[in-house]
Amino acid sequence: MKTVTREISKARAATRRATFFTRKYAFLLTAACLLTVAAANHGNSKVSQCNRLVAIVNQAADAQPDALGVTIAEDNHRLKKTAIQLEGYADRLAFTDFSDPNIQTFQSQFIQLYRDLSRTSGAVVSAPTGNFQSVSQANRSLIETQERERPLVQEVNQYCSPK
Repeated sequence: MKTVTREISKARAATRRATFFTRKYAFLLTAACLLTVAAANHGNSKVSQCNRLVAIVNQAADAQPDALGVTIAEDNHRLKKTAIQLEGYADRLAFTDFSDPNIQTFQSQFIQLYRDLSRTSGAVVSAPTGNFQSVSQANRSLIETQERERPLVQEVNQYCSPK
């Protein structure tokens, strides 16, 4: 009788251990799934999308020269380089997915702005230096395009700021 009881109690103990490990792994699997879903949803949160947009916009702002150089050749070199970089930032924004409709609107506005800045920078470089009116018009167009950036950045900051 003692032998059978010991055998049954050993079997029950083994079953409890197996059940414990099965429950433990089931819990870990469930927790891992929940964390994965939370991380996936967090990646598409408004804050996350704002951060991705702002990171690219800040890089594009850093690429633009603050002041012109000493010579026309130096200015032209800077403007050509800026035009190429702005096209690259416009492309980066175009290939970035955003699910928030407001951020998508900002995205398209920045893409258009960077393409326009690239185009007007190129126009300044290619303007004939002997024609003052042509150079003046190209510079005016570049300045007007640059002025569109500040209100757009303010809108993004207002939308993305925590309330």
